[in-house]
Amino acid sequence: MKNINIRNLDHVVLPVPNLEITRERFTQLGFTVAPDARHSFGSENACVFFENGTFIEPLAIGHRETVEENMVKGNNFLRRDAAYRFRNGEDGFSCVVFGEPDPKKIRKEFKKAGYETGKIVVVKRPGVKVHIAFIIDPRAPDCSFFMCERPDGPAKFAPEMTSHKNGAMRISRVTMHEHLPEDFQYYIQTASEQREVRSHSFGMDMNLPNATLTTLNDDGMKAFYGLDSAPQGRGLRAMAFDIDVQNLDKTKKILKNNNIEASMLGERLIVQPASGQGAILAFVEG
Repeated sequence: MKNINIRNLDHVVLPVPNLEITRERFTQLGFTVAPDARHSFGSENACVFFENGTFIEPLAIGHRETVEENMVKGNNFLRRDAAYRFRNGEDGFSCVVFGEPDPKKIRKEFKKAGYETGKIVVVKRPGVKVHIAFIIDPRAPDCSFFMCERPDGPAKFAPEMTSHKNGAMRISRVTMHEHLPEDFQYYIQTASEQREVRSHSFGMDMNLPNATLTTLNDDGMKAFYGLDSAPQGRGLRAMAFDIDVQNLDKTKKILKNNNIEASMLGERLIVQPASGQGAILAFVEG
């Protein structure tokens, strides 16, 4: 029987040095980038939205003094971002976010399951107010999961914000890395509420209603994304995401015209990380 409680992928969070750099990068990649938006607690973003409700959130420090004040007050969103930047630098892929109707309720369940959560964080910016709840595994200091309040299902965005020159339609896959993926199976299952796992020689897949969560070992990262050198040490890390596009030849042309290096590996057109784009990005015709 289908588990009706499986959570949707909501968005991915990419720490960036500043929004000017990331806007230039994602525009060159062929995306429409939304106007800059400042959170009430000092961070800011310039998002890339898709028609199925998923989105990319490049995250920068907008007003450092406000950020530091709210970190002292226990804002886990900012604390996790600061910890990630301290360990990994200003460019990266720090959070995978799931849609959840009631973050306050689910936070209590995460605590009962033995995970750290921190306080509920209220995200406010013009026209937006949502609650988020973290689920933290201390074995994964560089990969955070949190639940974003979505009582009515996936978000809906203005059509002009979801129309992209590269033909992008949705985030279809999020890929994480660990040398032994199965060590984090229960953590990912608890965060996503997907209990069914497809194991394979490279790792494991979990299907969400609107995307796939994949966790790969070293060989898997090389086979799927051409990564010759996987991260050293243990711990789950978010590494890549796949974007479904309407026409891959059109996407290739846009990247070539904008001098973006990309290479085909199987069905994926892969763009390696750059400043303003801290994750591996793979375009897939879908």
